[in-house]
Amino acid sequence: MPSHPVHTTRAPALALLVFTAWAGISCNINKLTANATSGMLEVGSVAMDREADLEFARYAFPASLKTLETFLINSPQNEHLLLLLARGFNSYAFAILEGELELAQVSGSDADIDELTRRAKIHYLRGSAYGFKLLDKPALEKAARAGDLAKLDAELAKLKKEDMPGLFWAGYGWASAVNLAKDDADMLTGLGAIEHIMAHTVKLDRHYNAGAPLVFQAVYNASRPVAFGGKPDVAKKWFEQAMAEHGEDNLLVPYLYARFYCPQVQDQKLFDALIAKVLEADPTRYPDLRLNNEVARTRARFWKAHADDLILPSG
Repeated sequence: MPSHPVHTTRAPALALLVFTAWAGISCNINKLTANATSGMLEVGSVAMDREADLEFARYAFPASLKTLETFLINSPQNEHLLLLLARGFNSYAFAILEGELELAQVSGSDADIDELTRRAKIHYLRGSAYGFKLLDKPALEKAARAGDLAKLDAELAKLKKEDMPGLFWAGYGWASAVNLAKDDADMLTGLGAIEHIMAHTVKLDRHYNAGAPLVFQAVYNASRPVAFGGKPDVAKKWFEQAMAEHGEDNLLVPYLYARFYCPQVQDQKLFDALIAKVLEADPTRYPDLRLNNEVARTRARFWKAHADDLILPSG
């Protein structure tokens, strides 16, 4: 029998200590790597913005977003990664899933529509959650979720222009998910907070993301029937402002004007003019908005061919 059993107990303890220390070093290295890479990823994200092939982007989005989430696990508060994820999930839901959803609504089955709606809501809400995390204003988010509009306004008043990305993508994703869940009473209760958030984005920076805050206001007022709160006159003013400031560079402005305002007022002439503007534009003129504008052109071609589903034929 060994006279000094102490050595048999120290060895595992020493091994555990070494393992713990190594794990801590490894975690720090992973975080440093994620942080060092994130800035380059944000700068390099313009490569997706410049993509000319929408079909290629369709398959690139999921892999890119999952890679970013892998980095985020190692650096959960990294603002570069949070911005890319907030913008990326919202963009994927709009550019890819909602495009497929519109096709299904015209010629697909109810099962296709339900599945695409479900998936789009999931990704919009992911984008919104990353937006709120990027914003990092717990009191603001708590007030928004609770529908405490007075408290929400007080928190919004504290924000600065640098808070714009987090606020915009948080509100945009939330609003888009609610728009796809019109039969969900619980989600509809968030509309008041969403309206306040998105109104404030216009105050902070109406030019953000090629005029996205202006376009949101226009579509929000144009996409609902008058009986359910739609305001075509208000929508037209927002669209005209967006057209004046971003109608040349951002082809989603004239496309969405045609897609949502014209059916509401049954204006075939304006619809045709706006769709023609999108389709006749040179998509290479603004390279950093190439994917954005290819989405607009693809949707414009589709609705030009299916205009009778939006606007009643005259006569």
